[in-house]
Amino acid sequence: MQEERQMILKMIEDGKISAEEGMRLLNALKEGSREEEEPASSKEKNQEGKSQGQDQRSQWDYRKAEETFNTFATKFSEFVDDAVHRVKEFDLDFNFGPSESIQHVFEHKDVFLKEADIHIENGNIELKPWNEKDIRIECDVQVYRMKDKESAKREFLRDVQFSFSNGKLKLEARKKTMRVNTVIYFPTEHLDKLKLYTFNGKMNGEDIPVHRLEAKAINGKVSFDRVDAKEVRIETINGPINIRRLHSMEAELKTMNGTLNIEAGRGNMHLESVNGTIHFRLSEASQSKAYIKTTTGSIYIAVPDGVKTEGEAKTNVGGIHCQLPNMSVIDEKKDFANKKLTFLANKEGEGHFYIEAEASTGSVNIK
Repeated sequence: MQEERQMILKMIEDGKISAEEGMRLLNALKEGSREEEEPASSKEKNQEGKSQGQDQRSQWDYRKAEETFNTFATKFSEFVDDAVHRVKEFDLDFNFGPSESIQHVFEHKDVFLKEADIHIENGNIELKPWNEKDIRIECDVQVYRMKDKESAKREFLRDVQFSFSNGKLKLEARKKTMRVNTVIYFPTEHLDKLKLYTFNGKMNGEDIPVHRLEAKAINGKVSFDRVDAKEVRIETINGPINIRRLHSMEAELKTMNGTLNIEAGRGNMHLESVNGTIHFRLSEASQSKAYIKTTTGSIYIAVPDGVKTEGEAKTNVGGIHCQLPNMSVIDEKKDFANKKLTFLANKEGEGHFYIEAEASTGSVNIK
C-alpha cells in the first residue's frame, strides 16, 4: 500500500484534499492493511499443517486483499471527486485593491461573420446567438487601481481590443488587473470557426451552430446547452465541462481537475479527466464511438434501449458493472489490480455504438 499512501500525501501537499480528509483516508488504508495480516498465534498453530492449508490460505488472502483494495479505491475516488467539486467551482478573485465599475458596448452593424476569436484574461464569456446580422458585445467591467470612472473608462478602451474585418471578429482583454465579463450577441448563419479563451472565468452558451469550436478555460467551467459542429475541442485545467446536447463528427473534451457531463447524439468522442468523474449519455441510436478515460474518478455511461453496443472496459482497482440487455461476454479478466471486460450487446439492435472506457482508481458503469 506504499504507492497509495504516497498518492494521498501528494494530494494533501498539492491542496487537492484537506489534511483532515487525508488522515481519514490514511487511517482507512491502514485498517485495510491490518485486516490482511494474519495473527502470529494463528501462524504458529498452523505451522505443522502449512503445506496442507497453504493453498486455501493464499486464496483467502487474495480475496481479502482484493476486497480491501477495492474498498480503498472507492473511498479514494470519493475523496478525489469531493475535492474536485470544490476546485471546479472555485473562481479566483484577483484582489488588486480599489476598483471602478463601468459598462461598455461594442457594436458592428450588418456583418458577414465567418470567424470569431475571443480572448478574456480575467472574466466570463456568455454567448447568445441571434437572428440579427449585427454583433453586439456588452461588457461589465471592474478596473482595478483607478481613482474614478473616467480614468477607468480610458484604461479599458486603451487596453481592450475590438475589431471586425474580412468576416473575422476579434476581442482581446489581456490585463489581469481588469475583470471583463462579456455577453456576446452574434449571427451564426455563416459562422465557420469560434475560438474562446479565458484564464480566470466561466464560459457558457445557448445553441451554438459552428463548423469548428475551440474553447479553453484555465480556471473556470465550460457549459453549453447545445453544440452542433463538425469539430469540437474543449479543454479546462480547473473546471468541469457540461454539454446538454452535442452533435459533432469529432469531439475532444479534456480537463485536469473537473467532471465531464456530456450528452451526445452522434460522432466520435474522446473524453478525458485526470481528477474527476465522467458521465456520458448517448441520446439516440447512431453510428458513434466514445473513448473515455479518467485517472482518479469513475465512468458512467448510459445507452438507449435497443442500440447495438460493443466495447471494452478496463480498471486497475475499481469494478466493472455492465448492465446492458442481451449481452455476450467476449473476454473477461478479473486479475488483482487489472480488470477488463470485452462485450457485445443487442447484436441485432439499431445503430452501432462502440465504447472504450478506462478508469485507473474508479469503477466503470455501463447501462
